[in-house]
This record gives sequence, C-alpha cells and structure tokens, in this order.
Amino acid sequence: MPYQHVSGSAGLPAASSTSMQVEPDKVLDLIATYEGVRNSVMDFLEARRDSLRVRPLADDEVSGDAADAFADHSAVALDVTKEFLVQLTTNIEQLREAARTYGLVEEGNTDVIRKLRGIADR
Repeated sequence: MPYQHVSGSAGLPAASSTSMQVEPDKVLDLIATYEGVRNSVMDFLEARRDSLRVRPLADDEVSGDAADAFADHSAVALDVTKEFLVQLTTNIEQLREAARTYGLVEEGNTDVIRKLRGIADR
C-alpha cells in the first residue's frame, strides 16, 4: 500500500513516500487493528481534550509563561495527533480498497453470515 504524507502541517516533518506489503489474507485483520487504534486515539482525545488546557497556578509572570508554554506544546501535540489520525484513516481506506480488489469484503461478509447461521442453528 502506498503511504503518502500530506506536508505543510506546522511542527510536522515531511515524510517520504513509503510502501508496505500485506498478505491478502491479512488485509481484513489489519483493517480491524488500524480501526481499533484509530478509535482508541479518538476516544482518548475526546475524553481528555479539556485537560490539555490549563490555567496558571498562580497570578505571576512565571506561572503565566508556564501555562502558555504548556498550551503551545499541547496544541502541537493535538496537531500531530490529528495528522496521525488523518494518515491512519487514509491507510484504512487504502486497505479497504485492496480488500475490494482482492474480493475479500464479499468473502468476509460470507464468513460472518455462515458463522451467524451456525450460531442460529444451535
């Protein structure tokens, strides 16, 4: 799968074009793994986003500067994480396209239906 980095995000290094090879029978597993990572990161961000905003601990210049620096670093961390999610989602879409190309989506759906029928038959 080609992996391309969209450059131009502040604080992010430009990445080179890379490729990876995935065995056809592992594509659906990799999609599920990537989706799990993506969902976990998104849930983490949603649950803790507000904790990245801090107020100065005291009413002095040093505390104000420290809070500003923390906010700046938090913003960069959020930007990097959002870019990671964009790239991960792009990889998931590329893997789904590969799955369609290999005909794995239909096979996967057929396997699920067979398993569900087996459960219903018990």
